[in-house]
Amino acid sequence: MKNKIITVIFIAYIFIFSLLGIVMQDEVVSISERRKLKTFPDFEINSEYINRLDKYFLDHFPFRDTFRSIKANFNYKVLHTLDNNGIYLHDDYIFKKEYPTNYDSIANFINIIGKLQKNLSSDNHVYMMIIPDKNYYLHDKDFLQIDYDYLYQEVSKLNIQEIDIRKIMTLNDYYMTDTHWRQDKISKVVAKMHDVMGFNYISEAYQEKVYNQFYGVYYGEAALKRKPEKLIYLTSPSIDNAKVWYLENKDLTKVYNVLNLESLDGYEVFLDGASSYIEITNDNSLTNKELVIFRDSFASSITPLLINSYKKITLIDNRYIKSNVYLDYIDFSNQDVIFMYSTLIVNNSVTLKG
Repeated sequence: MKNKIITVIFIAYIFIFSLLGIVMQDEVVSISERRKLKTFPDFEINSEYINRLDKYFLDHFPFRDTFRSIKANFNYKVLHTLDNNGIYLHDDYIFKKEYPTNYDSIANFINIIGKLQKNLSSDNHVYMMIIPDKNYYLHDKDFLQIDYDYLYQEVSKLNIQEIDIRKIMTLNDYYMTDTHWRQDKISKVVAKMHDVMGFNYISEAYQEKVYNQFYGVYYGEAALKRKPEKLIYLTSPSIDNAKVWYLENKDLTKVYNVLNLESLDGYEVFLDGASSYIEITNDNSLTNKELVIFRDSFASSITPLLINSYKKITLIDNRYIKSNVYLDYIDFSNQDVIFMYSTLIVNNSVTLKG
């Protein structure tokens, strides 16, 4: 009788969930994971078709997020595992495993920066700032980390003047559920940049704008319930009056795109998120100095705090644009130039274009 009951339950489970999978409408996007879900693949007679079909069914399994949450809670609270699918929990912070050290990627990063330097002129003032990802401040030795000392040591061989911010940053300067640093915590980084670069630094009184429903990129990957965080972005007369030109979004002319606060990634409020080429002009600047930033997404939130110090700031995200394209828009001559990348990019530099 027991075997019959188990068999009936199993068959009912297969039947009900198969039926639900047919009648329930497919979602296009996973809000929690911030990604597009797989679509039903066109039929082909090869092994790849089976793999694509398998990924489709995994993405559209009924009550998928509920089962993801059950699995995550079971792993963390019952099995007491350190991670679930590469996601760590520690002191209310969510981390994503960045391991092992990708030695080839670090070498590739150095090679790419060397190529980018060749486009600069002799009167450019060049700097390097490698931003530690928040795993750097996870001092619990139970968690795997890349060899940060090796990474920084290798990058220093480029012989570019470094702005080392590792000692002035703390874990509290980062979002709990996201990879990025918090704009309201990095004025000390601007001060450090000023000390090294010597630009005209004029202190401004910033006004805080608060968005109370921010969920970082790791929130969905953790598949756990967490309270939303505050995302604070800073405004000032120089930020509000700056003129911004985006290569991909010419209708947007402001530093902050507040519509993105309600999008899949609220951090994209800063300079409209993934933008390959941006020019910011400050007509009220007391100096004619210009700044060029080769960057990743971390630069999006610190750049507004630099507007008051420069007549023009140009941002180039060479994950999305090649040098033969941006050289049509910029002439390198007597600007401050800074390479500003996170350790995550250095350890995964395949995304960068030369």
